Amino acid sequence: MRTITTVTRGLAAAVLLAVVAGCGTDTPPPLDPSAVARQRVIDTADLDCLDDRSPVVAITDAEQDMTAAIQAGTGDTGVVLLHQADGTACQWYAFALILAQRGYRALAPDITSRDAVEVAQAGIAHLRAGGVKRVFVIGASRGGTVALAASAATSPPVDGVIALSAPTVYDADALTAVTKLGAPTILVAGDLDGSFADNARELYGLSIAKHKRLMIRSTVNHGVTLVDGQVEQALMAFLADPVATADAPEPA
Repeated sequence: MRTITTVTRGLAAAVLLAVVAGCGTDTPPPLDPSAVARQRVIDTADLDCLDDRSPVVAITDAEQDMTAAIQAGTGDTGVVLLHQADGTACQWYAFALILAQRGYRALAPDITSRDAVEVAQAGIAHLRAGGVKRVFVIGASRGGTVALAASAATSPPVDGVIALSAPTVYDADALTAVTKLGAPTILVAGDLDGSFADNARELYGLSIAKHKRLMIRSTVNHGVTLVDGQVEQALMAFLADPVATADAPEPA
């Protein structure tokens, strides 16, 4: 019995040595540098509105630079949401969730850098690569200027653009953009909000879009805060039927 036990122990030791030796020769698969970089972008994004990072994705522009974005929804109509200069993608997070609940796929990229137009275009490309069939771009304040410029330089063209309180020039040239942008366009501003109503009127006058609409509200609200009441209704109608909504007359 003692001999059998000794042999058994010897076999077990040999097997253990073989396993250990085998493990020692295995080389772990190399890390994918792009995956590591993508995760770093997601983990370090300045998005304090989120409890976790599950809604965050990393989008890649034409120069292969990565930028964080909040993504919500899985619909086949995508909406790129561009924030103001004084905020982050978190400015659009609540509205992105509303869009997701209504069947849209929303993407709010971080456009704090000066290459904001390229980032916005990367957002459009990201949605298209994900299978969306229609893409809209909505921007607030500086994001509205960027929305017009990025959409004018995107091919194939987007399905519609909404600019809220957009300056004519702010890290992008909206004046030139609207002379090239043929997609249905809505320009919104508050007439008590400095010169932004005048900017909207100027952009509207230069716009070559066949279907366009100027919405001047009697309010001091600016950018994202304009998305309420009648403006929000028009925005949602625009996503469903951009041509009809852009052609609709302003109520008296």
